[in-house]
Amino acid sequence: MKVMFVDDDVINNEVNQMLFRKLYPEIEVVVKSSVDAAMDYLNDPEVKNPNKIFLDINLPIKSGWDFLTEYKQLEMPGTDVYMLTSALDLLDNNKREQHPEVKDFVEKPLYDYKLESILGE
Repeated sequence: MKVMFVDDDVINNEVNQMLFRKLYPEIEVVVKSSVDAAMDYLNDPEVKNPNKIFLDINLPIKSGWDFLTEYKQLEMPGTDVYMLTSALDLLDNNKREQHPEVKDFVEKPLYDYKLESILGE
């Protein structure tokens, strides 16, 4: 299994990687800090697609919603997207209806019980 984090928060990324190393050492974790870096990675034909993508909503330059617009063009079946948020905004929840690939919103920081639930899906 492979997961990808698209988040510009360096500390949060480090904590998430540590959490995975501790709880799920067999899972490959890829971290990208921008939409463009994530899209470059996903467009690489040599790269195996992640099973789960944890996507920050509030990224600089291009947002998580911009990522989803570009992501739809990749046609990556079998990859679940979880939106990372510090606080759920009703406008974000309304936007989610336009993006069926988004499985759920996940509050930052990630906790082991939430990861267990997500990875068990």
